[in-house]
Amino acid sequence: MAFDLQEQEQIAELKAWWQDWGRYLAVAVVAGLVGYAGWQGWSSYQEKQAHAAAEIYVKVEVLGATDAAKLRPDVEKLQNEYAGTGYAARATLLLAKAFADAGDFKSATTQLQWVAGHADEAGLRDAARLRIAAVALDQKQYDAALAALQGREEEASMPLFSEMRGDIMIEKGDVAGARDAYKQTLAKLEKGAPNYQFVEVKLAALGNS
Repeated sequence: MAFDLQEQEQIAELKAWWQDWGRYLAVAVVAGLVGYAGWQGWSSYQEKQAHAAAEIYVKVEVLGATDAAKLRPDVEKLQNEYAGTGYAARATLLLAKAFADAGDFKSATTQLQWVAGHADEAGLRDAARLRIAAVALDQKQYDAALAALQGREEEASMPLFSEMRGDIMIEKGDVAGARDAYKQTLAKLEKGAPNYQFVEVKLAALGNS
C-alpha cells in the first residue's frame, strides 16, 4: 500500500517517538502487569491466611475461656502465624479472660497488651485497654488502671471508658471524680442502653449534685 507524503511523515514521527519513548512505555506496561499479578497473588494469600486462621479460631471458640492451658497453643499459633487477622485478636481476648478467671492477672494483662498492640481493629484495641483497666482495678492498681484508659481510639467506646473511670475513682475515694465520670457516661449513652439505668444508680448513690 502506497502512502502519501503526509502519511509517510506521520509514520516517521511515530517510529522516532517509539525509539525514544517506546521502551519506557513497554517497561511501564510490564511493571503494571507484574504489579497486578502480585496484587492478585497477595489477595489469594490473604484469603488462605484468613481461612486457616478461621479454622483454628473455631477450635478456640469451642473451648471458650475455660482452660488457659488448652487454649494457649492455638492462640499462640494465631499470634505467631496469623497476627494480621481479626481471629488472632479475638482468640487472645478469650485467652486473657481464661487467665483472669484463673486469677493469673499478670498473664491476662500480657495477652491484653498483645491485642492492644497488634489488633487491626480499633474497637478490639479499645476492648483490650478496657479489660487491662479492669484487671488492674481488681488488683487495686488504680494508677495503672487509669493509665490503660488513656489510649482510647473510638468515640463509641467513650461511655464504657468513662464508666470504668468512675468505678476506679470510687475505689480511690475520689467521689467528685467519680461523679463527673458517671455524668460524662450518661451524656454519651442512649437512654435505652443496657447500662444506662445502672450508671444512674451509681451516680445517685454518690449524690447527683
